[in-house]
Amino acid sequence: MSDKFDKQMQIKDAFENRIDVEYIPPKAGYTKEEDSEKPLRVAPYCRVSTDTENQRASYETQIQAYKEYVNKHPDWILVDIYADEGISGTSLKNRDDFARMIEDCKSGKIDMIITKNISRFARNVVDCVVTARMLKSLNPPVAIYFEDVGINTVTQTGELLLVVLAAIAQGESETKSASVKWGFQKRFEAGLPKISPLYGYIKNGRELSIHEGQSAVVRLIYQMFLDKYSISHICMVLNSQCVPSPRGVSWTYSTVKNILSNEKYCGDVIMQKTITVDLFSHKSIKNDGRVGMYKVRDHHPAIITKKDWTDAQIRLRSLSEEQYTWEYWLSDETGEPILSGFSIVRLHHREDKK
Repeated sequence: MSDKFDKQMQIKDAFENRIDVEYIPPKAGYTKEEDSEKPLRVAPYCRVSTDTENQRASYETQIQAYKEYVNKHPDWILVDIYADEGISGTSLKNRDDFARMIEDCKSGKIDMIITKNISRFARNVVDCVVTARMLKSLNPPVAIYFEDVGINTVTQTGELLLVVLAAIAQGESETKSASVKWGFQKRFEAGLPKISPLYGYIKNGRELSIHEGQSAVVRLIYQMFLDKYSISHICMVLNSQCVPSPRGVSWTYSTVKNILSNEKYCGDVIMQKTITVDLFSHKSIKNDGRVGMYKVRDHHPAIITKKDWTDAQIRLRSLSEEQYTWEYWLSDETGEPILSGFSIVRLHHREDKK
């Protein structure tokens, strides 16, 4: 109680017995009057998915609208228009133009970011608030202006409103994500898998038909593997014969192993083999049994038999990369390689006598 009384007496004494205090004015360029005379360097940011023609049109429309919007303000200077096309707003990762915009803010090139709404900027509360606070702490501070709600993050009430509205946007993202997951689950239950283009097959809508050339390579890979050849040597054979890989580059261990472990080559489809554990990082992991999976047998034409696929899985589980002293090559009776055009006739192997 006495400490509080002493402080009150000190304050009272200071006002009653004023001492000389010299006022030091701010440096040139730091007063509000001078700041208001400077043109405001603005940077619009827009983001839209581009899965459909309408969405692609919306993306272009946003860019043109921002150019006109900035031109209507004579005291504004357009730094650049930053736009990420077809990228989720739930995470700041992999948004190249967003990252470029933030770096330009740190370099002092931007005074204010303009964006349509919070969900365009980020649907993650933490990312949104942390980024806004970081930009506000810069010297000079960089504002974010959200058009739909009229929030400017450098004002006193701006951050409080931002936190509330960002939380709402995050809740909407979580609800949408749950709805999408529910939709996929119902598709899986109905036996409707989502199949990406697959080496060895021709994809036509939801139908898969066998690609004659590529399927011959798939059969060769299984034949060699079940004949006890190592995955590394399978890669060596394919690369030595200049066989194009699924990506058009050299065959790698992981590429061959993925073909050997993919149940689609025996005509079956297993759905929900991976799951997304975090809405905002979009991190996917292998489904180790934490959620159910769905299997459709004989969904499409098989390239290999189910027995060969099962035998390959048994060997994969027990496989330790072995050292072979074998030389492999593909040839016809004349000894000439005949893999060109994916026409595979015979596989020979010969023991190295060294």
